[in-house]
Amino acid sequence: MRSQPLQLTLESAAGHRPLALTIDRLIVAGWVGKNQEAVRKHIEELGELGVPAPSRTPTYMNLSAALLTTDEAMDVVGPESSGEVECVVFGSAGRLYVGVGSDHTDRGFEKYDIPASKQMCTKPVAPAVWDLEEVRDHLDRITLRSWMTAGGKRRLYQEGLLGSNIGVIDLLDGVPADDALGLASFSLFCGTFPAIGGIEIGEMFEFEMEDPVLGRKIGHRYRIRCLPQYL
Repeated sequence: MRSQPLQLTLESAAGHRPLALTIDRLIVAGWVGKNQEAVRKHIEELGELGVPAPSRTPTYMNLSAALLTTDEAMDVVGPESSGEVECVVFGSAGRLYVGVGSDHTDRGFEKYDIPASKQMCTKPVAPAVWDLEEVRDHLDRITLRSWMTAGGKRRLYQEGLLGSNIGVIDLLDGVPADDALGLASFSLFCGTFPAIGGIEIGEMFEFEMEDPVLGRKIGHRYRIRCLPQYL
C-alpha cells in the first residue's frame, strides 16, 4: 500500500488542476502485443538476457504501490537495469485517468525472477495525466516514445501506437479477479514495445505519450545512478 498520495496534475479540456491519488495496488502487464511476431521478438530479446518465456500472455504482476514516483532520479543496486515506456491507467474513487510511465527493471536479476526484478526498481510516472474519457474513443491512435542516453549519446529507444497492443480497456477488464486485492484504487502499466536495436543500459531515460487528436503530450525523464557496493 502507498502511504503518501501521488501528487499529479490533471490536464483536461476544462484546464489543469492538482490531483492527489492514494494508490493501493500496482499492476504491471506484460507481453501485450496484438502482433504475435512482435511479442515473440520481445520474448526473444529478453531470452538473450536469460529471461524465461512466460507461461501465459498477457501476464499480470502485482507489485508494491510504494514504487510509484514522479522523481527525476533513481538509485539502483545493480549495473544492469533499464526502463520501458508504458501507458499507465490510474483508477481512484470510481474515476479513470491515463498517463505514461516507465517499468524500470533490473535486467541482471530478471533471468531469475521477473516480478522480483521489477519490484527492485521504482516506477517513474509523468506528473501529468488525462481523463480517460477524453481519449477513450481514440486510444489506439496515441503514440508512446522513449529515448535512452548511454555514454552521453541520446537516441530514440522505443516508439509505437497503443493500437498495436492489446487495448487498454481490454487489459483492464482482464485483470485477474480471483484474489482479494480489488481495483478500488490502482495503477495499471499497460505493456511496452520492443527496443529499437535491442535492450540497452544507460544513465538517463526519457518517455512521452502523444495524443494527435487533441494535440497534446505528457512526458517525464529521470537519471539512473548505480550505487557502489562494498561486499
